[in-house]
Amino acid sequence: MVRASKGYSDQAAWGLVPATTDVGRGSSPGVMQAAEGSGVMGEVAAEQLLSRLEAGATLDSLMSLSGLGRAAVQDKLMRARIDRLRQFECQYIDSEEFRAEGAEQLICGTAAPESIPAGRVRIPEGIPAYLAELYRVPLLTREQEQYFFRRMNFRKYQYCQLLEGLQSSRSKRQVIARLEGLALEITELKNHLIRSNLRLVVSIAKKFMKQMDGFYELVSDGNVSLMRAVEKFDYRRGNKFSTYASWAILKNFTRTIAAEARCVGRFRTGNTDVFSQTVENRTSHSASERTCIAQKGVIRELLDELDGRERNVIAFRYGLGEGLEPETLEQVGWRLGVTKERVRQIEVRTLEKLRRIAERRAFEIPGI
Repeated sequence: MVRASKGYSDQAAWGLVPATTDVGRGSSPGVMQAAEGSGVMGEVAAEQLLSRLEAGATLDSLMSLSGLGRAAVQDKLMRARIDRLRQFECQYIDSEEFRAEGAEQLICGTAAPESIPAGRVRIPEGIPAYLAELYRVPLLTREQEQYFFRRMNFRKYQYCQLLEGLQSSRSKRQVIARLEGLALEITELKNHLIRSNLRLVVSIAKKFMKQMDGFYELVSDGNVSLMRAVEKFDYRRGNKFSTYASWAILKNFTRTIAAEARCVGRFRTGNTDVFSQTVENRTSHSASERTCIAQKGVIRELLDELDGRERNVIAFRYGLGEGLEPETLEQVGWRLGVTKERVRQIEVRTLEKLRRIAERRAFEIPGI
């Protein structure tokens, strides 16, 4: 993989999203002139001028705003365009066919292969508009994927070759216009490949819904993995992109869910497990205290039905005594002089015993 330059967002650089905050709106010419002569601030002002020009401002209005002459404004616009081109992120998979005679006609001279007409796509009912929109984007065939990836990497190759000779080129305006056209086409090809595979991210994220509550966070994370996969996919091997992308997304999901589980487990307590069904009483602090005291009383009465070892295991595991914190199986085993597997067996048996006692004696725990 060859890398040309770094640092800038494709969409921000080519007008798909705002490239910079227009902090200069309403500034006087004197303020703009101060910015011109202040190093980094001068570069920011040049980018602002270019953004205003792209938004529809005329050259005369830019001259009036900046207090500069026509030639000076044009020079600043040219330098801002060159800086933007150099910051454009451009990595590509190199191939010998890019340097072959007639490569332009061979790779870009034909239209993309037509897809086989598919039946009407059924959109599941009740899903959000964002997900419903994904079902309207047709999936790509293997031949279409090869065409678009091949063309995108060829355009990136052309971009990098043309950018190297930008300094010494005599026809600078034509070269800059050509580079901007290539950058826009690269961005469009990349976005098309991403949109055509967003449905894949959702289908994989559905399989992890039970392990992680933030479904849309998971989808967003998967979209980032998909974007990276589009950049790194080696189309020359002839594999289907969905296979490579699925592996990249699954690998990222595995890391994300493991990190989430560690974070949640760090703050989980035994009391949370025991009282997970408790309805929070928000009426008053005193009412909550009364409910808590009543709950402890019923639980203490239940624990009295157990023998000494059973009572100790439950108390230590769930922090039910005064000053006790929930402990692991290993910690409880160390306290009682038994293995953690033996503690687990006692815990399972005791919880089942407590359930039968509560059903037989019709215990009602306040707030549950």
